[in-house]
Amino acid sequence: MNPADYGAVLALNNAAAGLVDPLGADRLDWLRLIAAHAAIIDLDGKPAGFVLTFTPGSAYDGLEFDWFTQTYANRFLLIERIVVATEHRREGIGSQVYRAIERAAKPFDRAVARVRTHPLDDAGVTFHTTRGYVEIGKQHLPDGTPALLLTKELAD
Repeated sequence: MNPADYGAVLALNNAAAGLVDPLGADRLDWLRLIAAHAAIIDLDGKPAGFVLTFTPGSAYDGLEFDWFTQTYANRFLLIERIVVATEHRREGIGSQVYRAIERAAKPFDRAVARVRTHPLDDAGVTFHTTRGYVEIGKQHLPDGTPALLLTKELAD
């Protein structure tokens, strides 16, 4: 991901409003610079989605990141957000990206994620549980939105 991608990334993020946190250009620029992965999902030369991940010790400031750090110290990779364009959902893109991220997370022993639950993101919860993620906590975001904290242990 580079600054030339920001327009597409922000449009994708806005299209997923309610499922992911709001995102502006300045915050996106900062997140891209501190992320372990800040990648565009390219499909036929067009952005079909994006992913942001963070490792322990980064400057990421999310509430869930603090919880995962206190719980797992430096043994996790946070999947902060993955957004797939509405017209490309249910095509296996998310699963492909998660497989790649989980391979990258193996040295950390586990991948972790947060899923908003108001409104209930049934598809997001089902996607994660089908992939082997389990609920390990609940949290209320600063705006009061409830969320599930999920983890997946990554065996060799």
